[in-house]
Amino acid sequence: MGENIDLRKIEKNILKMAHQHGFFDLLIGFMVMGMGFAPFFREGLPSPYKYFLWPLILIIITYILTFFIIKYVIQPRTGVAKPGPSLKSMKRKLFIVTFIQVAIHLIFVILLVIGIGSGIHIEGFMFMLIIGLFFLPIFAIIAYLMKYPRLYLIAILIWLAIFINELLYDPIDYRIRWLLSYGILGGIIFLMGLVIFIRFLKKYPLPKEELV
Repeated sequence: MGENIDLRKIEKNILKMAHQHGFFDLLIGFMVMGMGFAPFFREGLPSPYKYFLWPLILIIITYILTFFIIKYVIQPRTGVAKPGPSLKSMKRKLFIVTFIQVAIHLIFVILLVIGIGSGIHIEGFMFMLIIGLFFLPIFAIIAYLMKYPRLYLIAILIWLAIFINELLYDPIDYRIRWLLSYGILGGIIFLMGLVIFIRFLKKYPLPKEELV
């Protein structure tokens, strides 16, 4: 008799394979580290756009890198797996979590635009607590669904960047403050991903026919 195939176990291994290369750690680090340079970029921009244009540029760069690196570097080494029932269910859950996060951000922005809540000032440690209560559970859910344990550490490092940025609000120039918070912590995440990515490339070299 043939051995019973545990589809859930196979799909769980596929999930682990999907982030074992470290490329997503590297991209998240790039985004966070890039935010450390935001004050330098937006100084000459008009007010409504200066807070959105630099993050938009980082997102566009990230999407371009994701497409090319996954297609031409990662997939030739790992192959492409078709999602089964468990992976499809996980994707639906991830979509719901992401949709809720985006919806909350959108509602918050709309309220600010129409002036509701503009008189409320949330600063210092209360701001960090609110960010943490919203931000950390979202990352924890995604890390759990994707079987991506490093994402717990990444979430803590990003929150720590927010904490340091708030902590240095008064004593240090805001440009240096952003570099010391988002720049350094993002750099740590980036280097962590880079080390894992290099190990992945060494462990899984391209097949010889791909090198010809």
